[in-house]
Amino acid sequence: MVNKTPSLKKNTAGKSIFLTAFFLFCVKYTFDSSAIFIKNDIFDSLLVIAVIILLCIKFITQRFTIQKIITAAVMIITVAVSCYLGKYFLLLFATLFIFNMQDVDLTDVIRLSYRFKIASLIIHVTVYILTYIADPESIDYVYRIGGAPRHYFFMGHANLFMAFLAWTCFEYIFLNYKKIRPLHIMAIWMINMIFYAFTDSNTGMVILAAFTLIIIFEKSGAKSVDRVLTILAKYIYSFVALLFTLLATVYTRFGPTLKNVWHALDNALTGRLKYGAYVYDVFGVTFMGRRLTIPEKIFWDGRWFDRFFYFDNFYHGNLLQFGIIHIIITAVVFAIIANKLENSEKIIIIIFSLYGIMEAYVINVFICFALLIIGKYFYRENKKPAGDAPQPDDIYASG
Repeated sequence: MVNKTPSLKKNTAGKSIFLTAFFLFCVKYTFDSSAIFIKNDIFDSLLVIAVIILLCIKFITQRFTIQKIITAAVMIITVAVSCYLGKYFLLLFATLFIFNMQDVDLTDVIRLSYRFKIASLIIHVTVYILTYIADPESIDYVYRIGGAPRHYFFMGHANLFMAFLAWTCFEYIFLNYKKIRPLHIMAIWMINMIFYAFTDSNTGMVILAAFTLIIIFEKSGAKSVDRVLTILAKYIYSFVALLFTLLATVYTRFGPTLKNVWHALDNALTGRLKYGAYVYDVFGVTFMGRRLTIPEKIFWDGRWFDRFFYFDNFYHGNLLQFGIIHIIITAVVFAIIANKLENSEKIIIIIFSLYGIMEAYVINVFICFALLIIGKYFYRENKKPAGDAPQPDDIYASG
């Protein structure tokens, strides 16, 4: 329904519909990544259909101005077309959840996600330990070249497990930001270090270190805190996207010296750059998305490497497969909303941008809630001053 006058009445039924849809979305992607729960195609399809139906119901019951309904419709259609072309629909789900955030308290969504992740982590770790004790030969390990076995705790991959763990910790900190003390940070570090010893997943630890440093800076009380965090939240995504666009596109133009520097960076990122450079050189960029057909074995730039199934680097994924349009839209939106964000939200946007360097999991709003912050401010009428912790939405605009 399109209204020209705002209504401050909260849609409590709509909130319940949203949280139900989000819960079912959590179930789907837990089953997708789990080696414990048997995935059934019919059940999976029913979950997808249920989530889409619930979000459509929620959307048509919301209150919009003409400007907002046009913006939402254009964005949803654009992303839907892009996802269809690229056959990668997590971007569409993220968009649908974003534009269904009216009358939904962001902290309620994060609290649901946090509790679901905690339960999932406990179940998988417990079953994994019991299996390791009773029948260790039944576990398939992941190995780095020349490295020790990497434990994945029945959650698809060691990196995925650590992404679950890291963002569970980030959600805990976000929900309790005013109460966070050094003891809490130390406990989180201890938990992550224990699991790092088994997973050998560097991304989570590197981002946790960055997260900790930013929190220390934010809580230092320095006069520049708000300004620095706003600048970072506004531009870091654009900067990182541009950097990795250049790293993918200029490689073949480098001489021997610069190529050696490039390879050193690629090694530091455990081979994530070479896939992007290869796809750019062979296929070029895509504006709206496409389905890539990659050979089983690749010989390029004088070396052989195995086919990859997806881009670990989120920015290369958008540039070369999902559509550069997503980089543009996200960069513009972050620049627009950065001044309105609370400091805790600015930190999450910064961490989201950094995490995307190493993992594409950030686009899954169940694993990483950062993009849902956009939905919170899309439906907020008044500018809200930055603060130390998330607050419930107290003003809901008609659009």
